[in-house]
Amino acid sequence: MKVKRDTAHAHYLRGAALEEDDASGARAAYESCLKGDCRHLEARINLGRLLHLEGKLREAEKIYRGTKEPSAVLFFNLGVLLEDLKRELEAVEAYRQAIVHDPAMADAHFNLSALHERLGHAQSAFRHLLAYYRLAGERRS
Repeated sequence: MKVKRDTAHAHYLRGAALEEDDASGARAAYESCLKGDCRHLEARINLGRLLHLEGKLREAEKIYRGTKEPSAVLFFNLGVLLEDLKRELEAVEAYRQAIVHDPAMADAHFNLSALHERLGHAQSAFRHLLAYYRLAGERRS
């Protein structure tokens, strides 16, 4: 229903405008957006990030995992969250999914490299570090 999605998007825009000065207001706006349009990816990503920043890690994980919509940013954020939860193997998979959806996401390669290094996977760490440097160099060109 278009009207419902338009209203949901208006909540998203309100949330984005509030983020800097009123995180709880932004969070409420994103929640309202998702009630009207559970597939609104930007609201889901932003809400998950705010919850993560507030230390509400389990709630953030639930928000990130509450969609089947593919998104490199969502998978990247989930990877960071899973690292904070000390669930390294799940974080590896989340970063891999981020790269599947955006092979040029240099930060996912960087985080995956560091994670592989901590896990003792030197070859994978090196491969992702090389990818990071290649992609970071392309951004500067």
